[in-house]
Formats: sequence, C-alpha cells, structure tokens
Amino acid sequence: MQPPKTDHIVQASKEFAESFTETAGLISEMNGAINEANQLYDHGYGGAGNSMISFGIVLVIFPEPFMVSDVIGGGIVAAGLLYNKCVPPPLYIDNIFETIQEQVKTLHSTGEDLTRNFSIPVDFSSMHFDF
Repeated sequence: MQPPKTDHIVQASKEFAESFTETAGLISEMNGAINEANQLYDHGYGGAGNSMISFGIVLVIFPEPFMVSDVIGGGIVAAGLLYNKCVPPPLYIDNIFETIQEQVKTLHSTGEDLTRNFSIPVDFSSMHFDF
C-alpha cells in the first residue's frame, strides 16, 4: 500500500500563505492611504468643505471602469480644500474661551488706542452762552 501524496496540499498551503501575505500588505497600504486622507481635515469640526472632501475621497477610492468618478472626486476634493481656505472657520466650542479672551484683549487695546489717539482737548472757557 502506498502512502497518500500530499504534494498538492503543500503547494496549496504555500499559495495560501503567499496570498495572505499579499493581502496583509494591501491592508497596510490601504491603512496608510486612509491616514493620509484622514489628515486632510480636522476631526470634530463640521462644515461644507469637510463634507466635500469626504465625498470626493469616496469617489476616488471606489473603482469604476471609466475613471470618471476619479476626475470628479479630485475636483470635489480640490473644491473642498479651497472652500476651507477661503471661508473663515466658525467659532467652535473647543476654543470659545480662548477666542473670548482674545476678543476682550483686542477691545481693550482698541479702546486705549482710541482714547490716546483721538481725544481732542477742548477749552470750554472761551465759549459763551447767552440765554
């Protein structure tokens, strides 16, 4: 009686290990790409620009045979980044106390500048009022 041949089992396990290694490499590269895309916007801060960037990235990431979504997604990402640069950020709850302190300091310094630069000395002794 002959022992069963296990060459095909060994070959299959080697191929499985190679495909597992390739899959792990692809997942690692995808993780790097997601981290890079993650740095394009701040977490926890809403806004139309961040939504546009997220939508554009989704269009670029998912494959399509005609590559139209890649071009459109790239344009939407660029528009979202431009929007974030042009539109001033709103007042967030995270930095509201810092912003209030800065505004109070600005008001005090503006008030001091106004009193120092625009106070005109008026001499009321030369004015005569007749009733």
